[in-house]
Formats: sequence, C-alpha cells, structure tokens
Amino acid sequence: MSVATSSRIRRVTPGWLVLVAAFIVILCVIVRRGGDPDIFWHIVTGQWMVDHHQVVSQDLFTFTASGKQWIDPEYTTEIIAYLLFKAGGLTLVSLGFAAVTFLGFLLIWRRAGLEMTNKVIAAIAIGIAGLGGVEVWGPRPQMITFAFTCLELLWLDRYLRGKSRAIYWLPLVMVAWANLHGGFLFGLVPVGIAAFVEAVHWIRRVDRDEHRRRVRNLVIIFVACVVAAVLNPRGISLYGYVIQPQFSGVQQSFIAEWQSPNFHVLEERGFEFMLLLIPIAFALRRPSLWDICLTLAVSYLALSAVRHSALFVAAETPILIWSFSAGWQRMEPARRISEWMTLRSKAMLGGAVAVLVVAMVGTGLFVRSTLSGQTKATAANFPVGASNWLAAHPTIGTHMFDQYGWGGYLISRFYPDANRRVFSFGEATLLGTKVMQQVADVELGNPDWQQIFAEYGIDYVIDVPEAPVVLALELDQQWTKVYDDGLAVIMVKNSALG
Repeated sequence: MSVATSSRIRRVTPGWLVLVAAFIVILCVIVRRGGDPDIFWHIVTGQWMVDHHQVVSQDLFTFTASGKQWIDPEYTTEIIAYLLFKAGGLTLVSLGFAAVTFLGFLLIWRRAGLEMTNKVIAAIAIGIAGLGGVEVWGPRPQMITFAFTCLELLWLDRYLRGKSRAIYWLPLVMVAWANLHGGFLFGLVPVGIAAFVEAVHWIRRVDRDEHRRRVRNLVIIFVACVVAAVLNPRGISLYGYVIQPQFSGVQQSFIAEWQSPNFHVLEERGFEFMLLLIPIAFALRRPSLWDICLTLAVSYLALSAVRHSALFVAAETPILIWSFSAGWQRMEPARRISEWMTLRSKAMLGGAVAVLVVAMVGTGLFVRSTLSGQTKATAANFPVGASNWLAAHPTIGTHMFDQYGWGGYLISRFYPDANRRVFSFGEATLLGTKVMQQVADVELGNPDWQQIFAEYGIDYVIDVPEAPVVLALELDQQWTKVYDDGLAVIMVKNSALG
C-alpha cells in the first residue's frame, strides 16, 4: 500500500462516512418519477425540434393559441430530455435530472467547505435541505437553474473571500443558462446583491480600495451576464417572455407552483423547518452583510412561489452548516463528546460503516422501487384510460377542454392529431393572460364558462369527476357522459357523437 493511499484511508472518519451516507439518502427525494405533467410536453417539443432540425417558434399543441409566437427558454433542455427518453424512457430522464440536482448538492458542499464544518452537522443539514426542496425536485428544467445557482454562489463566496476569480466566467455560464432554462433571470440576483454589499463596504470606507475594485468588477460581470443572456435564438425578446410570469396575477393565483407555500401540507415542512432554523443560525454565528442580503432575497422568492424553494436550499444550506458547526464548537459538551468518540474510534468507525451500508442498500431499494413504478404512477395521476377511449374513438369530438394539469400528458398521447389539440397546457406564458383566465374561469365554475365554450366551439371535455364544469354538464341534456373511471371523466356534446 502506498503512503498516499494509507494517508487517505487514515482521513476516513466516522463523520465523513455519515456525510457520505447523507448524500446517498437524499437520492430518495431527488430521484423522482416523471410525475410533473410538463415533462411530457417538454419531451414532445424536443422530439419536434430534433425531427425538424429547428428551434420551435410557434405554438404546436393548442387551438386556443395556435400559431402564436413561442419563445421557448428551455429548448436545449427539451432536446436533451427527448434524447434521454429515446435512449431509456422516462427512467433515464428521471436519472438525468436527478444527476443535475445531485451535482447542485455537491456544489453546495464545496461552498460549505469554505469554512470549518462539523461533518455530522453537515450531514443533518444536507438531509434537511433534501426535504426542503421536496416539492420541486424531479425531472423538470428547474433543476438546471438549481445547479447553476449553486455554482454561482460557490464562485461568489470564493470571490468575496478573496480566494478565487472564477466568477469572471459567469457570463459564459449565462450563455448556456439562458439557452437551457428561463431561470437564468434569477441568476442575475446573487451577483447584483454581491455588488450592492461591496458598495456598502466601500461607502463605509472598510478596505476601500479592495471593495471599490470588487464593485467595479461585479458591475461589469452583471452587465456582461445581461448581455450574454441575449445570445439565444430569440435575442432580447427572451427577457420579456421570462419576466411576464412574475407579474401575471392569473398564473400566480391559479398555478400551484407559482403560489406561496402551504405549510399545512407535509411536503412543505422541510422548507418550513429550514426557514425556522435561519434565525437560530444567525444567533449562533454572526452573519455577514452578504449572508443577510442573500437570505432576505431567497426567502422572499421562496415565500412568494413554491418553485423558488430550490433557490432557498441552494443559498441557505451552507449558512446553516457554518452556523451550527460554529455554535457546536463553542459548546462545552462538544469537547467531551469529541474526546469520548476518540477513545472509541474503532467502534465509531464501525458504526459509521454500518450506517453507510444501510444507507446504500435502503436507498438503492427505494430508488429502484420509485423508478419501477413509473407506469402505475402515470396511470394513477394522468388520464390513461380516458386517453385510450379517445384513441379508440378518433372521430368523436373536435375541440377539447382539458384539465390544465393533464394538458402535457394529452399532448404526448395525441400530437399531432388535429381533433385532439388541447385547450391548455403547462406553458402558461405562451397561452397568455386571456386563455389562462378562461381556463381558471372554467375550472373554478365561474358564470362565464358557457360563453367560453361557445367562443371556442368546445364539444368534449376531459376533466376530474368533481370539476364544476363536469357537474354542470351532467345535468345538461345536450351533453352525454361517455367515460368515467373515477379519475377522469369524458363529457361529449350530443352533436359530436355522430
């Protein structure tokens, strides 16, 4: 055995093994089935672009926005998702996005390593962080923004500590980011905050020349990032497209991921717990102005929309690790426990190995079960049976009203069948405020739903049994229920039955 190998073995401690176990266990929450309806239409869009050798430029899937210009921020991600799907189905798509998410967590750990950390505390924090984003992890383009945000924060923290100039590469990263996901817009936030913090230090005359230089450099980087994001097929128009949802009242009130977190549901408890730990963390370790401003920004974003909880996890996990590690180090029991563990190092190492083995086996079984259940999960959450009925009756119905969350799945089943174009799907910005408001009016049973049906010539509906429009149509003699499996109902106007 070489000296180098022997040295590496001696550095393997119980704390390191527990930390590795934590990284393995979080795979249970970041390796997810294709349960988000958007993944279906993302894959179909990617297939269209591969088949046609061009970037999608107009609506393909609806009759409500047919032909409307489509500025697609995720076009590159969609192509990659389709190629993964072609090679290995939804299982490979799930694994691909999980790998991107896991890379983000590895970057979080690299950032945490900028300060002293207790490995056991870090393992606990990583586990909590995994739960903190449980509502958003999965095969969805947002994971691209999570990973890039983790990288940007690592570079910024290194730069602000005078340890690296890697942040100068951020504009080049922004070119890729803007062609992979619309979340590139939020990538401008941390560098803007860093420039503001350095400007405050400059004004306070603390190491004035150093902070002035950083302000200048960060402003240049910020401007370069803004310009770099324009290097995409739609140019500066991309900004208007990705900004629009931030000011769309109907999207933020109707679409779940744009709504504020609901702390009454179990899935949000991890994020809630992280949020409650922040004040304690700041009490244990005096935060820098950068820590405070970054925390305020990501907390506001995450409390405004569920989808931004991943940004909160990216920013705050290292802060929790640093703070609780520092607090633990100052506690009197820490020294005694450390001495006690040293005296029992072999037993502790054996126990940590056991924990690691259990984590590996348990996680492997759990992930395997998760991915093997894709078909059943799809049937349990999407209108598989109803789609089979529609496929068996291709001449029935010409203009569909579909449940908003099912649009992506229906696109994957029926595109390019003209009679099966959907009313709406997950690209709300493409549909526009008018159509999205009409979707909300019908789904909520507002009085104008009949006018909306008349405007678009709706002659069949596929929705959940308890939907207000379904309940109303069941009482209308001009409509007939042709399918009901408890998950989905199909109502057809009598004139469309032939």
